[in-house]
Amino acid sequence: MPARHTIRTDRVRILIFFERNPSISYEEFGQYWLHEHSKVFTRYAEDKKGLIKYEQLHINQEEKARLKNLGLPVLEGYDGVVLFDLESFDHISAIWSSPEYFSVVAPDEAKFCNRKTAIMVRLKVATIVDREKVSQTKSTSYYVREDSSRMMVVLSRKEGMSAEEFTEFALGEHARVLCEDTQMGKELIKYDQLHLVFPDPISRLDEVSSVPLPEWDGLEILDAPSFDSFLHPQDLKLYSESDAKWTVPGKCFRLPVNVATIIDNDGHHSTMGTAPPS
Repeated sequence: MPARHTIRTDRVRILIFFERNPSISYEEFGQYWLHEHSKVFTRYAEDKKGLIKYEQLHINQEEKARLKNLGLPVLEGYDGVVLFDLESFDHISAIWSSPEYFSVVAPDEAKFCNRKTAIMVRLKVATIVDREKVSQTKSTSYYVREDSSRMMVVLSRKEGMSAEEFTEFALGEHARVLCEDTQMGKELIKYDQLHLVFPDPISRLDEVSSVPLPEWDGLEILDAPSFDSFLHPQDLKLYSESDAKWTVPGKCFRLPVNVATIIDNDGHHSTMGTAPPS
């Protein structure tokens, strides 16, 4: 039996998948989100308790096209993802319920984000690999990181497999195969498995929205030195064979993203990056 990894008890994670405001271009969306809204949110959130990390995940369109050309399933329908690490889910409720949020942050979000189609995913974190450079200081930044590349993977469990069996396989055999049997596993900087929190793990950000909710059973976030690390030919063949044991064929959707770590109260990432225009 492979060693079973465990769920972290020091944090929970929220991911928000959203589309851009259709009135602006993709380029305008990315620029405003990174260079303007990040500062609005940081000023608001700097004294809020329980917030460990806030990251913006910008879709890498070039790598997304590359995945499609290779015939790999790609997650569609979203222009960006927000990542929050928190001490508990209660803290995000407090952040989103204050009068200042509704008067300052929410109106700014509306300039670039289509809230009506956004979804929120509540997750537990299992850190399988962690080779990040460690800093002891808190940090705030407004740039896209250049010290690593990130791939997100969305998973749907195989028919007939229970949620408990899915989790056991992910934390055990799947983690072993990925870390020990692949070239990518040797190159990984960070690998987090994300497990759904019940009840209502996936919800609409806008409570009056009727947007369909995706049928996802788990996610993975993998950081490596470059996107090439995720596409070794021998690894892709192994993934296909391994995924068939526990996921729905053709429904392991990948999403390559550029990462901007805006707030890091972990003090746990490199300061390498490209500064935004002044």
